[in-house]
Amino acid sequence: MGEGGVSSRQFGQQRVGQTPPVGALATHISTLKPAGGDDRAELIRDVVDGLMRLRNSALRFVLLFVGSEDASRRDEYSAAPLPRLLTVLANAAHAAQFDRMRELKRTIRDARALEKTRDAVFSESFSNNAVALRGAAAELERVDAILVGLCVEHVLERQLATPVDAARVAAVVHARPAHAVAQALSDEVSVSGR
Repeated sequence: MGEGGVSSRQFGQQRVGQTPPVGALATHISTLKPAGGDDRAELIRDVVDGLMRLRNSALRFVLLFVGSEDASRRDEYSAAPLPRLLTVLANAAHAAQFDRMRELKRTIRDARALEKTRDAVFSESFSNNAVALRGAAAELERVDAILVGLCVEHVLERQLATPVDAARVAAVVHARPAHAVAQALSDEVSVSGR
């Protein structure tokens, strides 16, 4: 029995418009903010998804350098936050004498700056600013595309043992979304390899 002798079943069976018994909670729930914030929620989701894609891209790149055969190491890096992955990536790429270290360092620097948007999403001023959210989502996509492009180029160079034209890779990376970069570069290599 609830307060005032009303059971939860009786409380749930009340009709809209009826006055609840004295001491009972109101049955109507209202939101503090109107539900018209769907655009805002979508923009926040875009930023969060962008951060997740960037982290996953960094993880894949790290695993290329450190090897994904060791299950304990793979599990360790899979649970690591983005800043740690970026540090490991920079160190592993340097140790492997990665050819495009300058571009990778710049991309890592940009990724570190963007990682701060993870906390900013929860701030009132940032999360209510549609322009800032759109800009952050676009920048996350750009940095992720560059990281994916560098990773794909590295894989192709290792497999083909010939360098891929850096200008062509850069043009593809800057002109297309991250998910299209790998396909475009693969198509480019298969055509030139015939």
